[in-house]
Amino acid sequence: MFKQIIEAIKSLFKSLFGGSKKESGQPQPRPIPDDTGFPKDAMEVAKDTIVTVNEMDILLNPPAKADEDFDKDMFDEQPATPATPTAPTPQADVPTKPTETPTADTSKHKPRYLWCFDNGHGEATPGKRSPLFDDGKTRFFEYEFNRDIVKRIMTKLDKEGVKYYNVVPEVEGDISLKVRVTRANTKKSDLPKLYISVHSNASPVNGDSTKVWAVPGAKGIETWHHDSSAKSKKMAAVFQKHLIEKTGFVNRNLKTTKQTALYVLVYTSMPAILTENGFYNTKSEAAELMKDTVRQKIADAHIEAIMEIEKNGL
Repeated sequence: MFKQIIEAIKSLFKSLFGGSKKESGQPQPRPIPDDTGFPKDAMEVAKDTIVTVNEMDILLNPPAKADEDFDKDMFDEQPATPATPTAPTPQADVPTKPTETPTADTSKHKPRYLWCFDNGHGEATPGKRSPLFDDGKTRFFEYEFNRDIVKRIMTKLDKEGVKYYNVVPEVEGDISLKVRVTRANTKKSDLPKLYISVHSNASPVNGDSTKVWAVPGAKGIETWHHDSSAKSKKMAAVFQKHLIEKTGFVNRNLKTTKQTALYVLVYTSMPAILTENGFYNTKSEAAELMKDTVRQKIADAHIEAIMEIEKNGL
């Protein structure tokens, strides 16, 4: 009777507070709040809280593990790397047969991760567009740019044999950050997941940013990571390196904040980064970002970074 009472009390506590990580056998995801009040991209982060890090410092001196909650994909374990089989050494007095060419295609890439692509913002997101150009008709729309870059990346990855998940296939309307994060977190995968949010940047201006161009000096590319994630910091460094090498844009290095971090970097249950590819409210850079050749360079830089991480891991 006493044992039954104890079990009943345990059951009550479990229903109230949930089982422990040890009992569940799986790390528990962080609760996902509504995205109200969180910065959605670099423009919305308080400037006096931003911390800048040179990506080469990270690549030359990889950071130690900072926080397992941010560095581990909570839904999928990193598969163990299979050991390379060693061919037996033939005996000296026994002639060996010529090596036969395998019939299977061994050149095809073996996927290492599932890449979750978030093309930032949507058509209905207010403000994420440039002022009108001199013709009075043309303007840069960030949602269109983000989707175009992600589309170019996915098209190439199809040929490379890399696995990916398009978090936001919708073109019209908008999808909240909470929905984006939930989709990525709950996506089932046999591979560990990595998250990339693709954006174009904007500089604060005096007045309406859709009507007033920023100062000409607001230029360049930066990549954001969470302050507590060693893996996303390394991931960001790889992407920033390739983006600068490929485009020749001004290097704004890696960015993070010790204050209220970007929503998608906090609540994704996997290493995550956010790339800010040029300033769309700087007139000269917006004109560059509308060129097909420049967009392809930005997409190719993302692809090169992905392939490096596919090869070497994080």
